[in-house]
Amino acid sequence: MRVTTRSDGGALLGTGGALKAAQHLLAETFVLTYGDSYLGFDYRSPLVKLEADPSARGCMVVFRNLGRLAPSNALALGDRVAAYDKAATDPRFDCIDYGATALRRSVVEAMPSATPFDIAPTFSDLARRGELLALEVPDRFFEVGSAAGLAELEAHLMSPQHHPRTD
Repeated sequence: MRVTTRSDGGALLGTGGALKAAQHLLAETFVLTYGDSYLGFDYRSPLVKLEADPSARGCMVVFRNLGRLAPSNALALGDRVAAYDKAATDPRFDCIDYGATALRRSVVEAMPSATPFDIAPTFSDLARRGELLALEVPDRFFEVGSAAGLAELEAHLMSPQHHPRTD
């Protein structure tokens, strides 16, 4: 795997702004992931799904959250994200953005210039146009950007399900 990092410098650009500023580093399709999450899934899977569907411009990995971990922000119907809203209050929004989305570079090229902005409006637009695939995963993500979140992940990784007895 090839990993390239880029710093925002002194002023944070937001996920959308940082992605736009780094567009020259992006492959034709790539996976955007958040640095404060532990995701236990195959990172190739959203790329494979996106590349198999030329009508799609993105593939968001979603977890059927039902409002448990945090407020649900995605409505997945079939193989598509039908709606995305970080502030959703509609109970039909039953999934949460898992923290990994495969995108085509053309999505980033169409974004506004690299000023601070969130990626959420881009996800909302893709969903509204029917261009955002949904890839549902069965296992939850872990937020590791806080001491409490990191402790929760450590407890999960040390649980018997990850270390089955062999005696």
